[in-house]
Amino acid sequence: MTNKLKQLTWAHHQAAERRRFAKQLISGGIDPFVYYKFLNCQYLVYEVLESLVIIPPNLTTIYRAPRIMQDIEELGEIYGYDDIDHYPESVARCINHMHALYEADDNDGLLAHMYVRHFGELHGGQIIKAKTPGKGVMYEFEGDTKVMIEQFRKLLHDGMETEAKNCFDFASELFDELSKPTFDDLYGGEDANPSDGFGHPSDNN
Repeated sequence: MTNKLKQLTWAHHQAAERRRFAKQLISGGIDPFVYYKFLNCQYLVYEVLESLVIIPPNLTTIYRAPRIMQDIEELGEIYGYDDIDHYPESVARCINHMHALYEADDNDGLLAHMYVRHFGELHGGQIIKAKTPGKGVMYEFEGDTKVMIEQFRKLLHDGMETEAKNCFDFASELFDELSKPTFDDLYGGEDANPSDGFGHPSDNN
C-alpha cells in the first residue's frame, strides 16, 4: 500500500503546531508546572494506547509511557508537585476514543495514533528535550532509531489518514485547554515563533 500520511495529514499537523501551547513548548520559557501537567496528560494517553495497540515485539522499545512517568517523578521531586487531580476534558475523550477503536478491533486506527505521537517524539523530541524542564528521558530512544522508523513504516498505509487526523485534533484540543486563561499566569509572555522542530512524524510519511 502507498504511504503518504505526511501529505494527507499536513494541514492537521500545522493546525496543532500553531497552537499557543505548542509554541510555548518549544520556546524555552514554559512554566515547569504547566509542563508537569502536560506530561501527566501524555502519560494517561500513552499508557492506554500502548496497552491496547498490537505491534511486533521488536518494536516495543518505541513505548514511551514508562519514560514519561520517569520525567513526571523527576519534576515532582525537584519542584514538590503533587499528583494532578484534574485533567483537561480532551484527555478522557481521547482515551475513550482509543478504547472504542480497540473494541472495534481497529488496530490500524491505534497504529495511526502511535504514528502521530511516537514518530513525533522521534523526529522533534530532541528540540523539545532541550527546551523543557528536567532530563526529558521520554525523548530518548534505545537502539537504532532509523531501523525502528523503517520497521514501523511497514505497518502504515494511507487508509490510516482519518485516525491520524483524529490524533492531531486531540493534540490540538489538549493544547488549547492547557492555554486557557486559568493557566496564563503560570506561563505568561509573548508567543514564541514556531520553528521547524515541533516534530512531524516523518518527512517520508
